[in-house]
Amino acid sequence: MGHSSNYLDKFLFTYSLTHLTASDKIRFYYALKGRDGKTGVVKEYHIAQLGRTVLLVPSPFAADVESFLKLWKCSMTKKQVMIEP
Repeated sequence: MGHSSNYLDKFLFTYSLTHLTASDKIRFYYALKGRDGKTGVVKEYHIAQLGRTVLLVPSPFAADVESFLKLWKCSMTKKQVMIEP
């Protein structure tokens, strides 16, 4: 393990979509990833999608992603993590 200054500050978000209808889930994914699968907030905020409902977000964009998930009324957890570059 290197010195702590060698690590990147990120946030790990997990969220639930169980409250959304099937059509709203599609709208959510379009907003998240874009209709082409390459645009949307994932690209805009440099997010790594680690799983279907797991996002690794650079620290400067954590508040924006949290607002996005709140807009969709998603229950979520947010944890600060340090990762190697």
